[in-house]
Amino acid sequence: MIADIADLRLLWPYLRADKRLMIIAGILIPMISGLETVLPLVLKQTIDHGILGKDTHALLLYAALYLGIILAAYAARSLQAVVSSLAVLRMIKTLREKLFLHVMGLKAAFHDQSMSGALVTRATSDFDNLSESLNMGVLTSVVDVAVLVGCMAGMFTLNWRLALCALVILPVVGGVVQWFSKGLKAAMLLARIKIAALNAFTQECLYGHTTIKLLTAEVSAEGKYDVLNTQYRDAQMGSVVLDATMFAVLDGIASITLGLVLWVVVAGVTKQSLTQPSWGDALSAGVIVAFVAYIQQLFEPLKQLGNKMAMLQGAFTSIDRIFGVLAKGDKVAGELKLPALRGDLVFERVSFAYGEGLVLDDISFALKSGESLALVGATGSGKSTIVKLLAKLYDGYQGTITLDGHDLSLLEPHDLRQLLAIVPQDIVLFDGTIAFNIGLGLPGVTRERIAEAARQASADGFISRLPLGLDEVIKEQGSNLSHGQRQLLAFARALVKAPNLVILDEATSSIDRESEGIIQRATQSLLKGRTVIVIAHRLSTIRQCDNILVIDKGRIVESGTHTQLLAKRGAYFALYQGFAEVAEPS
Repeated sequence: MIADIADLRLLWPYLRADKRLMIIAGILIPMISGLETVLPLVLKQTIDHGILGKDTHALLLYAALYLGIILAAYAARSLQAVVSSLAVLRMIKTLREKLFLHVMGLKAAFHDQSMSGALVTRATSDFDNLSESLNMGVLTSVVDVAVLVGCMAGMFTLNWRLALCALVILPVVGGVVQWFSKGLKAAMLLARIKIAALNAFTQECLYGHTTIKLLTAEVSAEGKYDVLNTQYRDAQMGSVVLDATMFAVLDGIASITLGLVLWVVVAGVTKQSLTQPSWGDALSAGVIVAFVAYIQQLFEPLKQLGNKMAMLQGAFTSIDRIFGVLAKGDKVAGELKLPALRGDLVFERVSFAYGEGLVLDDISFALKSGESLALVGATGSGKSTIVKLLAKLYDGYQGTITLDGHDLSLLEPHDLRQLLAIVPQDIVLFDGTIAFNIGLGLPGVTRERIAEAARQASADGFISRLPLGLDEVIKEQGSNLSHGQRQLLAFARALVKAPNLVILDEATSSIDRESEGIIQRATQSLLKGRTVIVIAHRLSTIRQCDNILVIDKGRIVESGTHTQLLAKRGAYFALYQGFAEVAEPS
C-alpha cells in the first residue's frame, strides 16, 4: 500500500504546471479541517450554555455560529474540489497527449506486438479511471485525513480518557484496510486487463464486420464476445464484493467503537473513583453529545473507505498501466536532420530479422538520384522490409544503409519521413474532407498546392464530379470511394510534399480498365524526375524503371533492366509469366 501511494509521485511533474491551483487546494485543506473540527465544540457550548443554561442569547449566538461554520465548511470543500479537479483535468490532458505522442513514436515492432484495442484502452478509459480515482478517491482522502486529525485533536481536547478509548480501535481499522487493499488492487488490475481485451476484440469485430458477415462467422464472434464480456463482469464483481464486505466490516467497527465509548461514559458516571472525582463531574451533556459527534465524524470517512480504497487502487492500477507504456523506450534512434534530400541510396550487406530467421540476407544495391528501382519477387520475399528499413520504421539491422552519403541510423526519423513520400498498398483514409486527406494538415501546404497535387495525380477528374469537390467528407475508411479513387488520393498525398524520393507499393487488387489507365498516368507522374523505389506488381510500371531487383527469400537473385533480365530467362522470366500487362489507354 505504501509503495502504491509512492507511485503518485510520478504525477507531480505533470501537476507542477498548475502549481498555483495545487497551492490554493492545499491551503483550503487545513481550513476545512479546522472548520469541521470546531463544529462539535460549538455544539457543546450550545447545549451546555444555551439549552441547559437557559441562556437565549447564547443559544441564538451559538446556533448562528454553528450555521455559519457549516456554510463556510461547505464553501471551502466545494472550492477545494473545483480547484483540485481543474488541476487534475489539466494534468490528464497533458499526460494523455504525451502518451499518444509517445506511442506514435515507438518502433513498428512495438505495435506489431501490441493489440490496438489495448492501446486505445490505455489512452481513453485508463485516463478516465485515473481522473475519477484522483478526484473522488485520492484528493478527497487527503481532505478526510486532515479532518480525522482535527477530530482526534478535538476529542483529546474534550476528554483524553474517552479519546483513548475511541482511538484504541484504530490499529484494527488499519489492519482491515491493509488486508482488503491487496485484494482490491488485484481485482482492479484484473478488471482493467479484461476490459482491454474486450475493447480490443470489439474493435476487431467492428473493423472486420464485412469479413465476419461474408464468412458467416457471427456465431463464433458472438460466442467469443460473450466469454470476454462475462470475464469482465466477473472481474468487476470481484472488486464489488470486496468493497461491500469492507464497508460492512468498517461499519461494524464504528458501531462497536461508539458502544465502547458510551459504555465507558456510563461506567464513569455510575462508579465513583476513590482517588479522583467521578467522570460524571467532568462530563457534561454537551461533552457527551460533542464526543458522539466526533466519533461520527471520525468514522464517516472510514465507512466510505472501501469505496475510496477501490478508487485509490483504480488510480494505482491506471498509473501502473499508463507509465508502463511511457517506460517503453523502443524508439528508432537518430538526431541528424537533413535540409534537403537528393535521393542517393546505398544498401551495403544489409541483413535483418523481425524475430528468428533472416528476412533480408546480405542485401546490397545502389540507387542514384533521379533513378527508379523496381523490387519484384514472391510474397514474403522481403521487398516491403527494404522499404520499412528505409523509412526507419525498424532498426537493428546489420550492414550499412546510406542516404545522400549519411548513415541512415544517424538520421532523425520524423525529419526523414518529411523529406520522402510513401504510397502504401494498404491505403488509410481519415475522417475529414478530401482536401484534409491529401494535405494531412502539413505545415505550408496550401489549398492551391492540394489542388495541384490532385491534378498531377489525375484525381481531379473524380473530385470535380463530387458535390463538394475537395470539401467532400470521406466516410470511414473511404467507404464512399472506389478502390481506384482511394489509390489516386494516396498518389496526391505523396505529390503534395513535392518529394525527391518516393516509395511506391503498388496495389495488387484488380480494378476496371478505365481506372487502371488513370492510375498508370498517375504512376508516370509520380516517377517523373524523382528517385523512386517501387514494389511493383504491374508490368507497365516495371518497364519504366531504370533497374530491377529480383528478391527471393531475402536475397537478391537477379538485377538488371527488363530486357536484360528477360534475356537471362531466369527467376525474373518466371515471374514475368505471371504478370498481366494492362493495355495503355489511347
